[in-house]
Amino acid sequence: MKKTETSTLKAIRNGLCLFLLAGTISCGGETEVAETEVMDNEVITDDVAMAENWDGDAYYTTFSGTNYYEDWDLDDDNFLNEDEYTTSFYQTWDADNDGMINETEWNTVVADYNLTGADWAAWDTDGDGFIETAEFDTGFNNMGWYTAWDTDGDGLIEEREYTDGVFTIWDENDDDLLDDTEYVYYNTYYGI
Repeated sequence: MKKTETSTLKAIRNGLCLFLLAGTISCGGETEVAETEVMDNEVITDDVAMAENWDGDAYYTTFSGTNYYEDWDLDDDNFLNEDEYTTSFYQTWDADNDGMINETEWNTVVADYNLTGADWAAWDTDGDGFIETAEFDTGFNNMGWYTAWDTDGDGLIEEREYTDGVFTIWDENDDDLLDDTEYVYYNTYYGI
């Protein structure tokens, strides 16, 4: 009798697991949150897609999983000096990797990094339609990000200081979270 009872319980457990697995697969792994609101004794239900949010720690963890910082740290001291820091942005903003930033890349960066008041002509000083490294160094250094992001004042940018700086720029609503809309910039510049 005990053996039949055990087999029956195993069959029920296995059936339940199979049912849950089939449900998960049929939903494609997506989840939704149903918000219920009661107004004048009437129940109103809205289906709202669950959005992920990344705080500064999650953003740092995601970024540190890439090799970008290590690749930019040419002297392997685990810090970015001002030249390495500037180079990191030049390489990041040069979306087509041709060694120059064209006006299309520039306009995208100006919007994505919230560079209000940035003037193409002030950066493309020779007027050839491209921002080369020397032009970029001058324009970028004038922005003052290096000093602002060096929060411990040691004259070097640690990986966490770098990610905190980028995070702050992209957290457009200043809620200390990157929602899907804000996080899309990460995928554009640092994603795979």
